[in-house]
Amino acid sequence: MADFKSDFQRWIGLCNEEYLIKYANKGLYNRACKEIEKGVTVSYEFMDDHVRCALSDDSVCLLYGDIERFSCSCPSDKICKHVILAIVAYATQHQPAAGMGDAGDEPAVFKPDFGWLLQLHPSDFLQAFTAAQIEEVLFRLEYGEALEVAETSFLTVTLQLQQVEVSFDQEADLSRAMCSCKAKGNCIHKLECLLRYRLVHGIDDREALQADITDVSYDAEVAAEARALLAEVLGIGLAKLPETVCTRFELLAIAAHNGNLPALEKDLRGIKGELGLFFQRHVKFSQDVLLDRLARVYLGLAALEKSERPELKKQLLGSFKSKYHTVPHLTLYALGANPWETRSGYKGVTYYFFSLADKRIYTYTEARPVYYEGTSFTYATSYKSKAPWGGLVTMEELSHSQVSLTSAKTNREQRLSSSDETKLVVLPRENIEELDLGETLCRDLAERMGEGAGVLFEQATEHVFLLPTKSVLQVFYEAATQQLIITVEAHDGESIPLVIPYQGEFDKTIRYLENNKRLLELRDVYWLVQVRGDELYPISMLQGKSLTSLKLDL
Repeated sequence: MADFKSDFQRWIGLCNEEYLIKYANKGLYNRACKEIEKGVTVSYEFMDDHVRCALSDDSVCLLYGDIERFSCSCPSDKICKHVILAIVAYATQHQPAAGMGDAGDEPAVFKPDFGWLLQLHPSDFLQAFTAAQIEEVLFRLEYGEALEVAETSFLTVTLQLQQVEVSFDQEADLSRAMCSCKAKGNCIHKLECLLRYRLVHGIDDREALQADITDVSYDAEVAAEARALLAEVLGIGLAKLPETVCTRFELLAIAAHNGNLPALEKDLRGIKGELGLFFQRHVKFSQDVLLDRLARVYLGLAALEKSERPELKKQLLGSFKSKYHTVPHLTLYALGANPWETRSGYKGVTYYFFSLADKRIYTYTEARPVYYEGTSFTYATSYKSKAPWGGLVTMEELSHSQVSLTSAKTNREQRLSSSDETKLVVLPRENIEELDLGETLCRDLAERMGEGAGVLFEQATEHVFLLPTKSVLQVFYEAATQQLIITVEAHDGESIPLVIPYQGEFDKTIRYLENNKRLLELRDVYWLVQVRGDELYPISMLQGKSLTSLKLDL
């Protein structure tokens, strides 16, 4: 009983006003204090593992030295004023005396120890949180967050951007942590606060957690069969290849989908499409493109078979559908909009934004399939439609603005979702020359054009950057290739051709650019360009606060 009494007094030393209000509420705490002021007294009888508290109002409650374990003779099934009263009365009447007693007595005030938060193992997080929660928080950790830490009766970590605070008890139990969001169970804020707190103290759990939640299982038989088919095609050659091989690729693509091989499924269908062009004797068929794809997929399967690292396997396997995660806040600077159409029958507009915080380009895309009968998509209508985040501005206005997004949803490729939870606020637009554009600004064109060369297994991503130029040297339409070529001069004197392929829908725009002499008068313009093979495709021009999307604003 002596050990229990010591533990009980240590716990009572933590039960200050903040502690009791956190676990109960302020009203309950105030009522208990008023009862004591009115003269209610408590007698205490120590047992082996609890204290019997008899109140002068005939109520009886049992305390076990833990705020979550108690019982009371009153009808309440939650913590009641009698329990709070018994704790406050003991702390008031007994603790000071204990502090002034013999040297062997327990001190009146005990400092809580939160060292257990730094002693946790990643496996403890896997037991307390779901894989989806862990994945969400690992994504959030890539973004900065202002952190405030305070130690009182609790260790309270505040995420200032999200205006959320989580309080951890001295007891080594994650389920006792309390979050201001009031969600039931272990919410993602608890995990985010914990991981960020540990990062501040030099403990990085990200790699271990990512490895634990990554599913790298797949159907090895399907992978082996695909590898054999690729070797067969490479061995036979195009001249003797039967058309039935397209069916075999389609069937294998279906098997790859069922066998958790998303990247392989996409590649097999892509190879089937290239072979379809070959059998049609289509002008767009390229033997080099097909051979490159066959070799890349074959080597990727070989690497998957030999790889033992989960993160590499995940990269080789790919994903079926990109997951979107919530980012507390983004300040985005619009860079322009680009209309496009694919050979598979999709049309859309992609909008580009520069994030002032992490210096990366984010995109938002509106797209529709137009191969169904009766379906249509017009760029002008899309451009004039309302933005998805609150409907405060049109997409045209958004593509020329600077905005703040709260609770934005984005994936690892920085593609934004049209989530209803996202809130938009339009900000005053800054001059582009005054921004720190980071790696988005091209400083070495040869290096930029070579980015991604030699990368075999990563999924292709859009290659877009800002190109600063001194002037426009020449604009002409090349009839042989059906391309408008805008030759610009870089600040180092290099001449750089920007190429716009002819499209019937933008015939007037191309003719306008070809005949507009004012282009030659432009000085110190930033061009948003997209790399296509070994060519640069211009999307928009930027100078000061102004922006012109070439195909949509002219």
